[in-house]
Amino acid sequence: MAKVVLTLVLLFGTVFGCWAQMENFVRPVEMGEYSSVVFVSTPRDQQCIGIVINANHVLTSGTCVMTNQAASIYPPRLVQVIGGNLLPYNPGPTRQIRTAQHIFVHENFRVRPNDNNIAIIRLAAPFHLPSNAIEEAHIRMRIVPEGYQCDVVRVAETGTRLLLAYNVFIRNRNLCDSCCFQLIRNEENLCVETITDDNIGLVQGDAMFCDGELTAIAATSVSQGQTRRFHFSQIRFYTHWIQQQLTRTHPMPVGWNPNEF
Repeated sequence: MAKVVLTLVLLFGTVFGCWAQMENFVRPVEMGEYSSVVFVSTPRDQQCIGIVINANHVLTSGTCVMTNQAASIYPPRLVQVIGGNLLPYNPGPTRQIRTAQHIFVHENFRVRPNDNNIAIIRLAAPFHLPSNAIEEAHIRMRIVPEGYQCDVVRVAETGTRLLLAYNVFIRNRNLCDSCCFQLIRNEENLCVETITDDNIGLVQGDAMFCDGELTAIAATSVSQGQTRRFHFSQIRFYTHWIQQQLTRTHPMPVGWNPNEF
């Protein structure tokens, strides 16, 4: 009987321990921890981040580089990318600021379902690499297992460029239903378990890293009652498109508007 009681105690301890591990905790990003993450500045002054693909190109969300309602792409001269030390005060010599030369939004970006919400910014001048504060991202090509813990990186709050990270847990893809939003569940979609911290918000383009590798960028937040789950688009499904943009010579079509499709 004593063995049975001890077994039950251990079992409950394990279960409750697992529940405790499912909590989301926000923390500041340490210097050099996610050095591929940069800040994208646009006339809308939204809290966008980008991820350095190479010295000349940065990955971000389509909505980040488009006007309100995603009706048109900003002129490249109005978009800046800030890398290195992102602090608004005492930036130091590691900060590098570049202006965009070209902006390529995925041709199949659709605003309503938020499909293919990614873009590549080509810089007018390359980042100086190697650097102690900027590095190229490594894209994760492996499948992320269910229950796996990853980090999501985002800008702290309006008016700052301080980066924060919080932990998330990957949910079973067969359970990534989109509730009342009637969104199409594509294979590149990745969702996480319930977000336990009400103060955590999601901005399209926030970056998910698993084992330090760029895994996905934020797509949308889905709420059902008191439950909130975040959905992401896995970058490994877009590597071919990304590579095409790195050598692309033609600009986006004049007047292109994803709302028209």
